[in-house]
Amino acid sequence: MSANPTKYQLGHSDEEMKRLEYQAGVFRPLTERLLRAAGLRPGMRVLDVGCGVGDVSFLIAELVGPSGEVVGIDGAALPLEWARRRAREQGLSQVRFEHHDLASLPRERPFDAVVERLVLVHQGEPLRFIHQMGEHLRPGGVLVCHEFDFTQQPVAYPPMPLLEQVSDWLTRAVRGMALRAQLGRELAALLREAGLQVEGGQSAGVLGVDGEEDADSLRVFSAGIRALLPAIERLGITRAEDVGIDTLEQRLRDEARAANGLFVPFTMIGVWARRPAST
Repeated sequence: MSANPTKYQLGHSDEEMKRLEYQAGVFRPLTERLLRAAGLRPGMRVLDVGCGVGDVSFLIAELVGPSGEVVGIDGAALPLEWARRRAREQGLSQVRFEHHDLASLPRERPFDAVVERLVLVHQGEPLRFIHQMGEHLRPGGVLVCHEFDFTQQPVAYPPMPLLEQVSDWLTRAVRGMALRAQLGRELAALLREAGLQVEGGQSAGVLGVDGEEDADSLRVFSAGIRALLPAIERLGITRAEDVGIDTLEQRLRDEARAANGLFVPFTMIGVWARRPAST
């Protein structure tokens, strides 16, 4: 997604596309609150960077309405095929998906807002990537970034040892893959360093109180471990047989139900900043 884009390390298999689609449904309330707080509204023209299978673009389309316009870009062809098919199925004529990175995307028509979710973490040079996103904003336009804070240990009361162990595997894998585990908490500083005016931010997670009724977050959590399992083994973090991936989700549910408390398996941080208006 940049002039020298960093390859998405989890691949683009059908299984990964389905995982991203399911994950997006769980994260949707968090991202919707962030986008509303950042001021997305009807009639705006918005760029979704690293759109993947299209879920953030579809959410933006609801906020900008039929009078708005959403352009989703991605450097991989397969996710774009999924996104276009889903847009047709939903009848979203104000959304289009294009095979571009930020360098190749035309700049003749700048955007009112640029949005990225879980894309910056995959960039080797996040500050440069933010600069490139900002170049596609009109003066006074807003940039919205939404990322994990992998260094934040899961909140669980009473303690849930399996959840904590799995979270440790995930964090170590992210770091071992040279991704920025602490990126969420760095967003405000990076946006300011890029010359943007930070206006606000949010930190939120998906709270669960029961291993069955609130299984979505645990399903996303275990699916993320499944996607990272090759890296976990390659980096020597633990063995596949110790993870027990085929039963991991159910064991996490059982632990949550037995704990009879609450849990937040992951935390997301979102920050929005504005390109200075021209003087």
